[in-house]
Amino acid sequence: MKESEVITSQGANWSEYAFDNILRAFLNTSFHHQLSVAAWRLPNQPTQHVILDTSDNISSTPAQDRGWQLEDLSPGFVASPFINSDEKSPYVRADIYYQSGKSACQTTSNANQATEVYNSLRRQLKQSNSTQIHTVPLSNLFSCAGSATFSNIVANAVEAIEQGDFKKVVPSRSKLVSLADNFDAAHTFQQLCEAYPAAFVSLFSIPGVGTWMGASPEILVSTYSERQRKMFRTIALAGTQPVQGKNPLKNAAWRQKEIEEQAMVSRYIINCFKKIRLREFDEDGPKTTAAGNLLHLRTDFTVDMEATNFPELGSVMLRLLHPTSAVCGMPKATALEFIQQQEGYDRSFFSGFLGPVNMQDETHLFVNLRCMQLLDQQAALYAGAGVTIDSEPHREWEETEMKMRTMQQFLMIDDQC
Repeated sequence: MKESEVITSQGANWSEYAFDNILRAFLNTSFHHQLSVAAWRLPNQPTQHVILDTSDNISSTPAQDRGWQLEDLSPGFVASPFINSDEKSPYVRADIYYQSGKSACQTTSNANQATEVYNSLRRQLKQSNSTQIHTVPLSNLFSCAGSATFSNIVANAVEAIEQGDFKKVVPSRSKLVSLADNFDAAHTFQQLCEAYPAAFVSLFSIPGVGTWMGASPEILVSTYSERQRKMFRTIALAGTQPVQGKNPLKNAAWRQKEIEEQAMVSRYIINCFKKIRLREFDEDGPKTTAAGNLLHLRTDFTVDMEATNFPELGSVMLRLLHPTSAVCGMPKATALEFIQQQEGYDRSFFSGFLGPVNMQDETHLFVNLRCMQLLDQQAALYAGAGVTIDSEPHREWEETEMKMRTMQQFLMIDDQC
């Protein structure tokens, strides 16, 4: 937060309340005042965060390819769709900010309606209402692909790879599930934080946009301070198998298909560095990493932005990386064309990116994976699978099922399609 912040002190000690109760108060206040809210928990960190944008108008950033700069944004939370060339990315400003363990919220001095909204928050905190969220009708471009349909897309992808159209492509699918009558978004957020300590757990709820929640394992762009140096990080993440047996991280066996898939993602990142003539980076991996009940291959890339004199590296790499080969394919243009022709539905925010920007001088953007869109009495689940020349359609279908269970197991629901 910047120097304009004011610490609110009147009222109860907020640290006496469980975070899911505080999040519920934020969500209900957002719903009643038609405001935007976002919450998150960074990987391997105990602190949970929630912010509320008190503006009457939904904030947004220009489409990514028009060159918006992360460094110029006020503290907040961004959510960008998979394809954003013609859209704007919703941006939740941190007008009111709470982090777990603190005794009070923080508000920015230029936040419109801050006092009224904060008083509403305090009232909601003392009530035991059910959680209310912003929902929107499901896109008319939404489609549920069954096993036969998805397997046919994978087979078409393998044929296109054999013909030399591209080296890898990541088709995806979605399905609808019905929510239990007692489903509560704030409680489920807390469950995800406890179940996936190494994931980026997030939730955003925006009028006219809807509500999304997820637990993503994939860093897209992070800028942060380490030993008083400003650092940049991104990762290459690919390959999927279930956690099983003793010492799964040490004993995991990877097929050649998965090893090559991960290598493609790493080469994609290195090629992005080459485009901007950046040679000074550290590469760590590949190594097996756990994300809940799944294992992946991961390689970390870090850059000292001060040593390279590249303070805008986060914005530059974001424009080069998204959509990454881990969610689109290689080469990007032909893989994307295949996806748009074959998938037959709108991914919306699935495989886009999201996360806090310039919060406490750090930015952490993640690929929106292992996620769901919350609807009225329903949730839409999404997952993709990396297809290479060695892919087998039934295995790729099973991989998407494994990934969807990351969310589905917390919902106590039945498939609708």
